[in-house]
Amino acid sequence: MAGDMKKNKGNNWIAQTARLHRDRVLLYCACGFIFALLECPARAESLPDPTRPPSEFEAPAAGGATVPGGPLLQSVLISPRHKAAIISGETVTLGGRYGSARVVKISESGVVLNEGGSLQTLKLFPGVEKTMSQIGEAADSSGKQLPRSKRSAAGKENK
Repeated sequence: MAGDMKKNKGNNWIAQTARLHRDRVLLYCACGFIFALLECPARAESLPDPTRPPSEFEAPAAGGATVPGGPLLQSVLISPRHKAAIISGETVTLGGRYGSARVVKISESGVVLNEGGSLQTLKLFPGVEKTMSQIGEAADSSGKQLPRSKRSAAGKENK
């Protein structure tokens, strides 16, 4: 019986030590979690929002100033059965109206508006021009055609 008491005392000491160790670990984890929660917003404030649209798509200034240059093409939506565009925040379908103009064409790169017989083309990416080059043609960084003698050297440099 005395041996059983000593054995139970030893088991109680081990159980108490294990509980104390578990409680400390939980306390450290909780403190670390709380510290991380408090620290994250401070770091996130300095990062730019990757989903924020460019400044030209943002709302006009508080003074009531409008975006210069008229309508702004923001997106085109094309499916086999449906074509639509978002112009200055307004969704317009092919054949629909944007202000007093009618949408006569929607392509992957732009929209054509017809207002009283006058056509206006809105480009999705106004500063970008798509060009095609023939296989084997070489051009320098400015887009000028290279003479034949320099074409093979330009091709070797790219490899």
